[in-house]
Amino acid sequence: MASSGQYSRRSPAAVGKPTSSYAVFLPACLASVLVGYAIFGSFVELSQMRSTIHEPNNNNNKDGKTQSLLRIQGSSKDTIHTLCTTNGSPYQNYQMRIAYGTYRLIQKMPGGERHTAFTRILHRTARDPDPLADEIPTFRADPLQPECDDWCEYPVSDRANAVNQFWKYAHEAGLLREDWYYMIESDYVFMKPLDIPQGADARKKAWGFSFSYIHPVAHPQEMEILYPGGDVNAIPNSGPAPILMTLDNWLRVTNDWEDMAAKIEANDAIKKKLGWVREMYGFSIAVAKNGIELDTTKEDNRFIVQPPADDSLGKAHAFHYTQCTIFKTMDDKDVWGYDKRFHTDPSDALRVPKIDPVPPFKEGQWKFIEGNPVTRKNHESISMMINQMNRAIETLKPLKAAHRS
Repeated sequence: MASSGQYSRRSPAAVGKPTSSYAVFLPACLASVLVGYAIFGSFVELSQMRSTIHEPNNNNNKDGKTQSLLRIQGSSKDTIHTLCTTNGSPYQNYQMRIAYGTYRLIQKMPGGERHTAFTRILHRTARDPDPLADEIPTFRADPLQPECDDWCEYPVSDRANAVNQFWKYAHEAGLLREDWYYMIESDYVFMKPLDIPQGADARKKAWGFSFSYIHPVAHPQEMEILYPGGDVNAIPNSGPAPILMTLDNWLRVTNDWEDMAAKIEANDAIKKKLGWVREMYGFSIAVAKNGIELDTTKEDNRFIVQPPADDSLGKAHAFHYTQCTIFKTMDDKDVWGYDKRFHTDPSDALRVPKIDPVPPFKEGQWKFIEGNPVTRKNHESISMMINQMNRAIETLKPLKAAHRS
């Protein structure tokens, strides 16, 4: 999964522009690997229904209110509405623009016609104008934690509430027309259209990803407090992204997900025990509580891979760049590197810089910053991801900084 708010499912490590050496990022990279596949680079961090959908290219209505979103017409089977939550920080805006850029690329591929709608769910106050609203279809939800506009300890706890606000508004506005609803994180790179599950029972189930650092069975006391009498073995080791479900199942899960998030945040002991992935546990409990089977079969993973831990795209349709991809020589000289944590400066979100291409492969001469060797498959996979990111970046126009009126 990913992060927000940054949504960051990782503790707020010091991040910023690279210095002359990538070594300053070693602690963050090592931490991400030790926690499993990394703890989500850009976690998705998130009243009265004064929120709205803002459609790009609507001449920038001053109130930002429209009741439509960009949608491809003409598709009739297995259409997908993609959703991504964010708190609108520069760090996450940088990621969101790349994600949406790659999304637009795969829409042009065979099967891309199924990807008929995309909504960025922004949980942020209206204090400041939103610089991305004229580029990405955006719904603004009223945040539970307005202080997260500047900084807060855990903005992702607003996510479930923000999604619930979106369901309510979009239902009343008649915007929920797709067959499937697909939740992603902002640090995804779309490589090809999503392969939709087939079969008689496909729509009864949820489809997602198995995270190695989510272990409900390892926290029986906390699970019992949150889900009294529930079967801990029925709680999936997943989270709210990537998740593909029908609208009916999303509506069943989201209320309990929101309740779980609130319950966790109200209990300091549980917060400490479950840590930065606690909101993922809340979602997984909500799925189990509603008796929805969540298929996370690794052999048939159609969703994401996470380089460099994963060395090929396989059957997945997207890369998740939550981990460091930094190459060094065997004697620790810098070779090449990309890390989303390099891009926290607000200017990078407004004018997304091209990423340095991956240098030609050299057998046995490089290692990752954590020490493991860079294999040819690693190199090919990371090159594929970076090339797609750069293709998307080439389509992005410079944005102007948004200022309060």
